Formats: sequence, structure tokens, C-alpha cells
Amino acid sequence: MCRARFGILNDLYNELVSEGITDVKMMGINGYQYIDDSISCMICENECTSSTCNLGPRPLAWTQDQDDGINCQNENQNLCESNDDISDVWNLWDASLRDFIILDRYGVEFARINLTYNNPDPSDIGACTDNYQKIKDLILAARNR
Repeated sequence: MCRARFGILNDLYNELVSEGITDVKMMGINGYQYIDDSISCMICENECTSSTCNLGPRPLAWTQDQDDGINCQNENQNLCESNDDISDVWNLWDASLRDFIILDRYGVEFARINLTYNNPDPSDIGACTDNYQKIKDLILAARNR
């Protein structure tokens, strides 16, 4: 499911770029608790056989959060700890699984949407099909703030 949602975000990113919107960037940050899970299907590497990867590799960046305390230094000192089995970046951002955090051009949080409860797939059946457009509208609004 998460692989599919990340794929929808990939589609949204490609749509924005095709519309000439090139100042929007997206990336996924894998939580420390998922460090041992394979990411090959999340980014659609060649060995992934999931149908969510039929279009090939995704251009969105995917990185791994650590629990090494590197992000807990300087202005973040005392905001997170190393080796506490909690993701440093997820801890600093108070992030949960499938949180989609939109920042404005200054790096200030503009909106937070949990994709577990707000499925972005526009082809799904039901009341959630307009979430894709709502998320796109939020991204566009954050550009202008």
C-alpha cells in the first residue's frame, strides 16, 4: 500500500514538472524502525516485480533515517537522542508512517497530510478520490506563501 502511495506522489511530481512547475521537490524518508525492510519496490529498482513499478524507476529521492544522533546536534541538541531506537529526523519532525509534510519555500511546515487516511490515488472508488487534487492544491499554495 505504501509503495502505491509513493508511486502516486511520483505521478503527482511528474505532473507538476510537465506543467512547468520545477521548483517543487519531493522525497521519502524511511523511518529507522524500517531500516531492515527492502526499499527496492519503493523506488522501483529493477529487481522489483510489483505491478506498482510497471513504469520503471521513480525519480523521487528516498533516504534512510538513522538513529546515530547526527541530526541531534547544534540547534537540535536535546530534541532527539542517538541510539534510542527512534528515528532522529522522524523524531525531530514528529512524523508518523505515511506523513506527507509540505514545506514552503523557506522550509517552514505549511501542511501535513497522513496518506494512510488520505489516500492520494485519484482512481480509487469513493469519497477519497479528490485527495490527489487537494494535495496538489496544497503544494501549489505552499509555493506562493
